[in-house]
Amino acid sequence: MRRNAACVWLGLTLLLCLDSARSVGGAQPLRREGRGNLERNKAVVRQWIEEGFNKKNLNTIDELFVEDFVVGGERIRRTGLKQSMSRHFTAFPDLRVTITEVVAEADNVVIWYRVQGTQRGEFEGVPPTGKQVSWIGSDLLRVAAGKIVEGRFLSDSLGLLRKLGATCSQPPGQYQGG
Repeated sequence: MRRNAACVWLGLTLLLCLDSARSVGGAQPLRREGRGNLERNKAVVRQWIEEGFNKKNLNTIDELFVEDFVVGGERIRRTGLKQSMSRHFTAFPDLRVTITEVVAEADNVVIWYRVQGTQRGEFEGVPPTGKQVSWIGSDLLRVAAGKIVEGRFLSDSLGLLRKLGATCSQPPGQYQGG
């Protein structure tokens, strides 16, 4: 009797183990990009910064971005990105972007960067000051099939405007508090 109970217990244990193994084996593995793909995605983003910003080659946008490029959920297309970059080049002709950190996971690449430049043209309503300024930022970019398809940009724009001498004030006629 004792031997039969041990066999039954062993049989149940084996069934449970086999069932658990089948469940684990049938589970969908987490999607992991190969190390090579992560490095390729990081290289695409680095190329955008080096060629597009530092060498001021806007044609790089056509090579590295999809036509319907999206920023923060809004489709700005390649043309919108080129316009934004051109505004920065006009205001800061010596603009230089230095990547300080790059992290990639799945199809996302995040960069932290520092920008330096001398304001020689109008920028966001601030007339040329001749001031040499620097600011920091971070971009989260999604890369698919070797092209940047989406971006989220975070920059210290307020700090930059303050360095240029801009002041923030309430629009006329608005409640001032107090």
